[in-house]
Amino acid sequence: MLSGNPFHRTVEARFGLVPNFFTSAKDAPEIVEKLWDFATSAYLDNPMPSLFKERLFVFLSRFCQVRYCLVRHCGFLVGYGHVAGDAKAAPQTIDHVVKLLTVLPPWKRPLESIYELLGRAKPPIAWPEPDSEMEDAIFAAATVIFVDPTRSEHAQQVLRHALGGRKFEFLLALLAFVRAAHFWTVVHPGLEIEDDMRELMAKHPDLASLLLQDPDFPVN
Repeated sequence: MLSGNPFHRTVEARFGLVPNFFTSAKDAPEIVEKLWDFATSAYLDNPMPSLFKERLFVFLSRFCQVRYCLVRHCGFLVGYGHVAGDAKAAPQTIDHVVKLLTVLPPWKRPLESIYELLGRAKPPIAWPEPDSEMEDAIFAAATVIFVDPTRSEHAQQVLRHALGGRKFEFLLALLAFVRAAHFWTVVHPGLEIEDDMRELMAKHPDLASLLLQDPDFPVN
């Protein structure tokens, strides 16, 4: 059911619902509309494949201390709303998401083989299929950049090589929006998980356990 608020109607038209994220600044709602502009350019209208974007959003959100983005974007990925705002994108199954949530973070894996795979790729590679070796490599290298950009020179080099400059910049734009979205949830502690996601987690306790567990950050 479409909202009576014109801005909320715009959001709902893309996502199939209005996430609480876009109702979170009641004292200055125009700020949220600017965040929507950022979301549109860096995430929703970013030319990367919708499923790739949403899976990467979920993967990166594992490493935010607030669980809102992880839960909400997991919902989009399994069809509670639209995948990356794309009503035509087919959602994934709970099993697919559980697999994504249990992939080891890059700081618990040998990165040499990942960087080697990206470094020997013939550029520019196509955006990879879900659950592929190349998707895994891109997600790992992107996470290194996302979590500690000042120590990510090698990850940036191999990703820029594999993707080519243009695709690499689109990837960085998505990382920038995800980073901003995470910050917004941290500084708005009253932001609540939506009822549809509470119902989903109640039906799937194993999924809920993964979504609500503490983030696994690297040890400095």
